[in-house]
Amino acid sequence: MTAEIKYTVKYHARPIKKIANVFFYFAVILFVLLDLIWTPLKSLTPDLQALVIFYFIPRLYWDFHFIAIISAIIGSVLWLFRWRKGKIELTDEKLVIDGSYIVSIWLKNLWVVDVRDYKYNRWRIRIDSNVDAVQVKFRTEKEFEDFSEKLVGLVGHVENIKLRTMTD
Repeated sequence: MTAEIKYTVKYHARPIKKIANVFFYFAVILFVLLDLIWTPLKSLTPDLQALVIFYFIPRLYWDFHFIAIISAIIGSVLWLFRWRKGKIELTDEKLVIDGSYIVSIWLKNLWVVDVRDYKYNRWRIRIDSNVDAVQVKFRTEKEFEDFSEKLVGLVGHVENIKLRTMTD
């Protein structure tokens, strides 16, 4: 059985996901530093607080907040492009994903199979093994149902594989 999919591999991220994480972490660090700057200013006298509010905050504080917000937005948008495209093939012994990063997992080496059928076209399967951890996103509901039924049928009777199914 084969299907067209989008997928991510846990420890082999695309460069765009790494860049998105850098933008997002930069924004978080900037927010934390700005909060650390603001904390001692709360304890000032009202006259000094007014001086700080009129001169210090408008020039630096809100500019850095704007930079942090823009950085978080850029990181979030880039993070959406973390998916790789490819074809998945499931046989009686092996799961093979052919794309920019090739994944080949023997079914006997699986640890966790997590089938998630959510609303709004989010049909995903998470597969964890001793080789790779992969999250697979299907394009159509029919492909998802066919693939998940066959995968559950193949690994459902094996005791050491944790099989989880979620629907929403």
